[in-house]
Amino acid sequence: MRRIVLEYPRDDFVRLKGDLPFYAALASLEVLQFLRAGPGGASMVVHLRPKDPQQKFEQLAKTVPARLQLLESGEGTFTCLMTYEKAPSHNFLGVKPGQGYLVPPMELVGDTARMTYVGSGADISRLLSHLRRRGIRYRTLSISDLRLSPQSPLNALTDKQRRVVSAAYERGYYDRPRRIGSQALARSLGMSSSNFVNHRLKAERRILAAILNRESSGPARRH
Repeated sequence: MRRIVLEYPRDDFVRLKGDLPFYAALASLEVLQFLRAGPGGASMVVHLRPKDPQQKFEQLAKTVPARLQLLESGEGTFTCLMTYEKAPSHNFLGVKPGQGYLVPPMELVGDTARMTYVGSGADISRLLSHLRRRGIRYRTLSISDLRLSPQSPLNALTDKQRRVVSAAYERGYYDRPRRIGSQALARSLGMSSSNFVNHRLKAERRILAAILNRESSGPARRH
């Protein structure tokens, strides 16, 4: 997996996302955390600063096609939960489900937008090709292998296993009620249901083994 950070003009960001009054009213937007994303909807914690420091939160909330729930406000800023009843399409990036995903930092400040994207080398090439076709004037700030903490259980996984469990988590496979089934998720990843289940089960066992500090190659020993 690779991680790329892109910077491009605010005008191009608005052109990609759609010319919403919401963006015109903002001096800055920062995505603090993505909570979930999938066919059943998406939610994230965002920090907003309107251009007009006197603007009411209720007025701003009416300009975006999502539900905004105020968490905290102060000095002309709002921290809120942004929820989409249907997942916002990544078609504006030219990618499909399972072809990488957005992660923080993602922000809109003044005349500049920044976006962080994680995916395979092919996913990132697909993203950049789409941006070039759209005439987006992007600049690559950094591109690197995705490095996990040495303590992360994900280090125990192969790239394919990590891709499977990451997609399952992001799209609500582990939610209750479940927001996507194994067959639909497998199709989105371009694999059979049996192959998906096989990779998922192996990944889950390795993660549990790493967390419990046990060898995944055999049963736990009794002391």
